[in-house]
Amino acid sequence: MAGGEDPFGCLKLASQECLISQDRRTVCPKCQQSRKYFCYTCYVLVAELEGKVPKVKLPFKVDIIKHPKEVDGKSTAAHAAIIAPEDVRIYTYPIIPEFSDPSKVVIVFPGLNALSLEDLSKKQQGLLKEPPLKRQRTEQRASAPFERVIFIDSTWNQTHRIFNDERLKGLQCVILKDHVTHFWRHQRDKPDTFLATVEAIYYFLRDFHDIFVGAAYDGRYDNLLYFFSFMFQIVQKSKQEKGRLKDNKDP
Repeated sequence: MAGGEDPFGCLKLASQECLISQDRRTVCPKCQQSRKYFCYTCYVLVAELEGKVPKVKLPFKVDIIKHPKEVDGKSTAAHAAIIAPEDVRIYTYPIIPEFSDPSKVVIVFPGLNALSLEDLSKKQQGLLKEPPLKRQRTEQRASAPFERVIFIDSTWNQTHRIFNDERLKGLQCVILKDHVTHFWRHQRDKPDTFLATVEAIYYFLRDFHDIFVGAAYDGRYDNLLYFFSFMFQIVQKSKQEKGRLKDNKDP
């Protein structure tokens, strides 16, 4: 965030005043554990925030498969499950959901057969191998060839164990366009295009809208980053405060 620029300033986010005013911890209404905004194991809001946090409806179902060593309190997968509770489910590996029709499922992973959403749309229309000029003349807006999207929630080094599971074999892999992460727990020695889980879901939806909907984007998925953007600002303020304290101590 160079020069104090807010990377989320252009998003259509609901008011975060209820989060700002939530100045004490309370208990999860399900497990009774101490939480401040939401429970990252039960995927529910604390009672004080119920009805005040926005909800988002997704155009397809999202299954998040979380590595068992991924720390619940540090994962952003819970953000998606709480903001889009009708469409997002989280499973802890080795639990993997069953798919009645695997041909309608894609997994976001850079596998050998991975396609961008744009190329997946062209493949559906039979245009992927056509000459560019013919492709331009015949290409039309395609309906999405999938109904479920799988995301793996883990560090990169842990991801392959889940991806190589026999139950996920044969699923179409999809890759995202490059986007710079704003996650404050960036993976060591990895490029800044390695996204947090909720960022990956958000950018997948943005690409989906551009390719399969085509209408001007109206901010309908921005609130998926509601908690993420709020926590980003908290971390940035903490870093700035520590920097000021250090400057004041220096001779």
